[in-house]
This record gives sequence, C-alpha cells and structure tokens, in this order.
Amino acid sequence: MAGRAAILALFPVVGVLGYSDTVPVVAWSSKSSSALNSLSPDLRYEDSLSIVGGILSPEDICSFDAVLVIDQPGLHSSDLRALPTSSGLSTILNTAPSSRQYPHVKRSDSSSLQDITESLARRCSSTLTNTSPADGPLDLTENSKHVVCLNMPAMEGSPKLRKVAMLGYDQYLSSEIGKIDAAFTSHLVLYTGSPLEHYRRQLLPPSEFDSAYAPPDNSTLSDGGIFKRYQLFSTPLLVALLVVFFIIVPIIMMAVSALASLQSSVRLDAPKGYHAQEKKTQ
Repeated sequence: MAGRAAILALFPVVGVLGYSDTVPVVAWSSKSSSALNSLSPDLRYEDSLSIVGGILSPEDICSFDAVLVIDQPGLHSSDLRALPTSSGLSTILNTAPSSRQYPHVKRSDSSSLQDITESLARRCSSTLTNTSPADGPLDLTENSKHVVCLNMPAMEGSPKLRKVAMLGYDQYLSSEIGKIDAAFTSHLVLYTGSPLEHYRRQLLPPSEFDSAYAPPDNSTLSDGGIFKRYQLFSTPLLVALLVVFFIIVPIIMMAVSALASLQSSVRLDAPKGYHAQEKKTQ
C-alpha cells in the first residue's frame, strides 16, 4: 500500500519533468485563414520552429496587413493556463475566427525565429520591426504591411511569481494587440516560447574564442558557492533519487519488517510425563 502511494505521489513530479522541454505555440487571426484551418490539430512530434515555419510559409499569409510574432523565453503552457478566462488574451483567442493551440510542442534547439520573420518580411514586401516592451508602445503606419517580432521578457521564478508576471504581460499584450486590431482589420498573431538557455546566453560575456575577448581577472569571478557556479543536479539524477527514496527504500523496509515479524509455530516443550532424570537412570 505504501509503495502504491509513493508511486502515485511521484506521478505529478514525473509529469512536470516530462513537459519541461516543451513550449506552447498559439496562433490566431482576425479573419478566417486557410493556413491555420489546414493545420493538423496534433503536431506533438514537430518542434516549435517547424510549426511556426509551417504557419508562416503559405502564400495567403501575405494577405494579412500585419503579422505579429511574439517570442517569450521560458514560456510554458502552464503559464497560459494560469490566466483567468476573463483575461484579455483568453477573450481575444476565444473570439478569433481561426486559431490553433499546441500546448506541449518540443522546443527547438535552434534560435532562428528571427530568420523566419526576416524571410517572411522579404517575401511579403513588408516592413520588419523588432521590438520589446522596453521600447515603448508599437507605432505602425497604416498604409503599409508589417511583420513585427515582439521579444518579451523571460519567464522565470516560482509558479506564484510566474502567475503574477503573466497577468502583467497579458495586460500589455492585449493592449498592443487591440491597437493592431484597430489599425489593421486583417492581422495574424503567433505566440510561442523559446529555450531559456538562448536568452541567458545572450546576456553572458563574450566567449574566450571570440577575437575581442580578453581573459578576466580572478577578481571578476562570480560570487557564491558551488551550487551557484555549477549545475550539480540534473533531471535524470533528480528522478533517480525520487525513485530510490520514495519507491525502492519503502519496499525494502516493508520486506525487512515482514521478515522480522515471522514467528515459528513449532514448540520445543517436552512431552507430558517425561522426566529427564528417570530417562538417564534407565
């Protein structure tokens, strides 16, 4: 019984770790789009960039006056599920004529989302705009086509902090999308996540293999202990520890306890009327 309880307690942890390398891909349009409607509802074996490229590759994508591609490093489907049904993004998505949602897509190891938007802008003769919330509100001219790549801040921290941050991002995105909807009646929005490692790599100093790199002084090493400088615990190691301590160890303890509780039913008492002294004199 204890072993079954340990296995059931482990299921949520294994489920979270199983989806740790996935990102959501959500797309919708202000008008009916054959590019979205023709997509298969099940693309679990495709990576995120393949799906994004498949959405933006058809020719009718150029019929949209504005295409907004939102990239948020570290975004998970749980972040979107945490939004209330009355949130701005939920309302926009539910009222869209065409939409597709892929909550658990294998994240791509490549960071070429920028290349996809640049190729789309050239193909559709659109103005390419790379922006972020730090750059201020979007300012797009209404008499030309636009491809906008919006780079959102990374999603990090505990689930509580992520939920609070997601509510703020929902207000910002719904406001900007509302401005696009007012200026361009024909538009498409694509919202996806990207590996957090690529975002962190952009914030790191140059590599020692870069020509302009100068080796740092020992005094510039980051402060902190071994856990801050090195990653000692990986996902396979954590799963192995959970299996050992919550499944194997309880089973062994139950087996030892069961063996220790065994009692022999054979009694070694002498037969009735038997006297050892009389037996010896005979």
